[in-house]
Amino acid sequence: MKTLSRRLFLGAATGAAIAAPSVLRAQARELVMIGYGSAQDDPLKRAGAELAKRHPGVSLRVIGGLSAEAIAQIKAARGASPYDFAVMGSPAIINAVDEGVLEKLDMAKIPNIKNVDERFIPYAYGMGAPISYAGIGIAYNKQMVPNPPKTWADLWKPEYAGKIGVSRPQSNLGLACVSIAAAAFGKPDSDTDFGLAKWKELKPLVGRTPGLLQQMLERGEIGLCPLWHDNTGIAVASGLPLGYAKVTGPGPLILPTMIVQFTRTAHSALIHEFADILLTTESQNFAAQPPYYFGTTVKGIVAPAGAAAYLPSTPEEVASMVSVDWPKVAPNRGKIVEAFDRMFAG
Repeated sequence: MKTLSRRLFLGAATGAAIAAPSVLRAQARELVMIGYGSAQDDPLKRAGAELAKRHPGVSLRVIGGLSAEAIAQIKAARGASPYDFAVMGSPAIINAVDEGVLEKLDMAKIPNIKNVDERFIPYAYGMGAPISYAGIGIAYNKQMVPNPPKTWADLWKPEYAGKIGVSRPQSNLGLACVSIAAAAFGKPDSDTDFGLAKWKELKPLVGRTPGLLQQMLERGEIGLCPLWHDNTGIAVASGLPLGYAKVTGPGPLILPTMIVQFTRTAHSALIHEFADILLTTESQNFAAQPPYYFGTTVKGIVAPAGAAAYLPSTPEEVASMVSVDWPKVAPNRGKIVEAFDRMFAG
C-alpha cells in the first residue's frame, strides 16, 4: 500500500465540549478520550464497557472534538492534559508529533497488534495502533447522475460539469482531494499546486466542511462529490437517493485511524488494554456493521454485506488500497487552505 480523514481529526466535531477551558474528571479512574462526537463513538464506548467490566471503578468518557483545538488545549495545560487519548488519523498524528503532545504506544503491551494487516502499520508513524480506516470515494445523487464516474479522472468529463462539489482542505477530506487530483493525472500526490489547478478547472461548489458538503448533495445543489464512505452509507440507510462509487486511479483511497495516547496520561496501561480490546475480532466485526461501516484493520475480517458497497471488499480492491503521502502533504495544510480560499473566493 502506497504512502493518500478523516475529517479534521477523524471525527465530526461537537465543538461545545472541546471548547471548554478544561474537562472535569468525575473520578480518579476516569479515562477521557477524544472521539467522533457522533454515533460513530458506539464501538469505542462498547470497548470502554468491556474495560470497565475488567477493572471495576474504571470508566470512559468520549468527547467529540477537533485535533487543532485539542492540541492547543494540551499545550496550554503545561503537562496537566484534560485528555488521556484519542482516535486520530495520519495527518493529525503528524501535527501532534510536531507539537510534542503524543507519547508512543508500546506494541508489546497490545497482543492483538499481531493480527493487524501490516499495511496499516506505517500510517501510525510509530505512535499508535491502527484500529480502523475510512474510505474516500464519489457520492452521487442518483436522480442527477445516472452514470457515476469509475475513476477520479472521470470527474473532469463534460457530463459532470456544473454538478461537482468539494470540501475545503481544512478538513482531511478536502486536503486529500487536492492530492487525489494530482495523482489522478500522473503527478505525485504531494504536487498540491497541480492538484489545486485541476480543481479550479472544474469550478466546483465548495462545502466549508464535509458535513455541509454532504448537505449540499442531499439537497440537490450538487450532483456528486468526494465523500467519506461511512457518511454515504449512513445517508443511504436513511432513505436518501444516493449512491457511492469506489473509484480508482488511484484507489480505493483510505485514511487509517489510530488509537494514540497523550503525554503524561496517568492511565497508559488501561489505554493499551483498550486498544487491544478494539483489535479483537468481536470489536472489529461490531465496528464494521451498519450503521458504523468502519473499515477493519485485523486480517481475515470480511466487510459485511451491508458495508461491501462502500468498503474495499474483493481481494483485488483490498490489494490496491492506497493513501496519501501525508508526511509531505499535511505540514503544508495552511498554505494549501490559503491558496484554495483565494482560488474559490466569492
